[in-house]
Amino acid sequence: TGIGLVDASSTNGAGGVLDIFYPEWKMKIATHETLFLMTCQLWREAYCQEGESLNDLLHISSAGKEKLENMQFKWHPFGRFDCSKGFMYIDRIGYRIPTSIAEKLGKQKMETPRTDAPSKYDHTTYEDTPKQKKNSKNPRPIQRSLTPHFDCCPETFHDTTNKNKWRPIQSFVSLTDNLHPNTGGFEAVPGFHREFHTWVDNKRLHATQSEFNEAQPHARPCVGEYTHLSPSHDRMLLQKIQHIPVKAGSVVFWDNRIPHGNSYRNDPVLGDVLGSECSSSISELLGIGSRAVVYCSFLPDVDLNRRFVKSQLQDWRLGRHPRVGDRWMKRECNCDSEGRCQVVSKAAKNDQVLYCNGVEDVEKSTSLTELGKRLIGLLEW
Repeated sequence: TGIGLVDASSTNGAGGVLDIFYPEWKMKIATHETLFLMTCQLWREAYCQEGESLNDLLHISSAGKEKLENMQFKWHPFGRFDCSKGFMYIDRIGYRIPTSIAEKLGKQKMETPRTDAPSKYDHTTYEDTPKQKKNSKNPRPIQRSLTPHFDCCPETFHDTTNKNKWRPIQSFVSLTDNLHPNTGGFEAVPGFHREFHTWVDNKRLHATQSEFNEAQPHARPCVGEYTHLSPSHDRMLLQKIQHIPVKAGSVVFWDNRIPHGNSYRNDPVLGDVLGSECSSSISELLGIGSRAVVYCSFLPDVDLNRRFVKSQLQDWRLGRHPRVGDRWMKRECNCDSEGRCQVVSKAAKNDQVLYCNGVEDVEKSTSLTELGKRLIGLLEW
């Protein structure tokens, strides 16, 4: 059971992310009207909707209506949009098991011989030689934390070039309680979206200084819309990261300009019991102290997102894993019009023809509300 988590994660276990996209129970959560209306409210409060420029905001400030620093955070380069319309972003789920179990499973995985030859499409990490196994004192856990990061590129925030979507507000619904720090839960710097633009403008000034007092280039440039925070360059920002307690059934929203991640370890309150020698099997322990969330967010109705949703809709109709949108999918699947593809997947031992997501007709098997059909792009707004 535990090793099966490896095959279900194209992120190699980072953040406990699992490639589960289209089950009906998940789609019902991801298209829930209340979630969408709450997101619309956040768009309205956090972003300009009339296509205002930074000069417009400067004019407002000079007129004394509001200070520029309190208005600048609302600016974005994607133009006018209607806050009552939008689309769903089909995301994955998170299932973060206790670190002690992830470490045990990592050791078990390393000691288990691989029976199938890896293909160029298989990115699962295995020890390649007996020598590597012998010299590895600390086998890699099958899961690890998702370190603090932005889901936008600070240096190109003002530019729409080479972007495939705009997802300003993100969210998840928690299926489990996560009330204590260091238990695999969500961490963030609340309110940083209001400081983001000033931080970007001054970022290089706070970079690590050389012995000649010269600012050094940032060690971790953004990759797509993912920007990893560097312990050396972003130390002051990382010190502001804090645990966000969440009850089961709650939803957490955050701006993509807020640094976030999940805790380095998942050591539940029962960690002493889980870490001790006991007769219980690993499969019985997996559910104790695990953290489960459904990632679900929405995209404003702008030109860029309309194009994105068309591609996402095609993938959903074919039941294949989404191909666009910073989901960091590592397995390739070239499907025909009926959703079939020739691929060596993590779960398959031999080349075979299969449906990309194991579903022959996901559209027929999923019941969507009228709102859900608009959110996924089946119906126009």
